[in-house]
Amino acid sequence: MSSLRERPWLFGALVALILVALMVARTVSESRSELTAADAYDQSGEVTRALEHYRRAMRWSFPLNPYPARAAAALRKIAKALEAEGRIDEALLAWRSIAGSSAATRFLYSTSNPARQEAYDEIARLVAAHQGTGIDAGADPQQLAVEHRALFDKEAWPDPFWGSVLLVGFAAWVGGLALTVSRGFDPSGRLRWATARAPLSGALVGFVAFVLGMLFA
Repeated sequence: MSSLRERPWLFGALVALILVALMVARTVSESRSELTAADAYDQSGEVTRALEHYRRAMRWSFPLNPYPARAAAALRKIAKALEAEGRIDEALLAWRSIAGSSAATRFLYSTSNPARQEAYDEIARLVAAHQGTGIDAGADPQQLAVEHRALFDKEAWPDPFWGSVLLVGFAAWVGGLALTVSRGFDPSGRLRWATARAPLSGALVGFVAFVLGMLFA
């Protein structure tokens, strides 16, 4: 324990690793539980409940967690089956479940997601092919599909630069305050400006960076 006291960075890294491990375990466990429930509802014919739990399984996304991809594959299979049965509204809901859940888990950088792109394509196609009696009635389905698909490409995505600024700023803010508490006071509780100045300055800069990241990310 004395080595940890002498090296606060080592203690911080150890705590961070434990927190990440707990987060990964929780994510995988919840995703697997939701997928199991969704499969059960699907087998019993309760499509709406199955779609709900597949969406939840997808949203417990984390690197190397296999269950969101399995949930997306199950939703794709359901969507195809529902369309074949003529249940277009439910098929659209299944495709939208893939698209929405995938978009909900995006972070600083989002690589090309084939499942999400396919969902966008299918949503545009189904909406165009089964338009009602509104403004699009009588329009060319292929042209409508192209127009609907183009709308998805206009979605706003997180800015990687400002997202990184947000995370680094938050770490500097919290870390600076922690260092101020541990090193910036004498045994009587009085602030020692000589040792507190640097971590307080770092915390202030980190807070400003965090706020800017929140505004522009």
